Amino acid sequence: MSVVDDLVVAYIRRLEELGLSQLADNIFPTAYVFREIEAMSGVPAEVVVERLADAVRDKIRPDVAEEVVGAPAGVAVWLLARRIAMWYLQLAVELGVVRER
Repeated sequence: MSVVDDLVVAYIRRLEELGLSQLADNIFPTAYVFREIEAMSGVPAEVVVERLADAVRDKIRPDVAEEVVGAPAGVAVWLLARRIAMWYLQLAVELGVVRER
């Protein structure tokens, strides 16, 4: 069973507290995300995480990320994007979209 990273959960909760639930919805994985992960089958996990993080980075609200992570906005967004990307990859493995080596 997939466990969502505590930092990702804290970010989602803070968005909801601020009345920004639609932004939280934007970071949940979609069928498109899983198709992208499947298309990267065979690519090293580090590369997959970086590509996914790049794709999700613009969906993260910097001021909220800064508040939740406790780091400057740029660092907070980067860290949060990587955590979200790792969550996506973990879900893809659990759902059988890709296999671990």
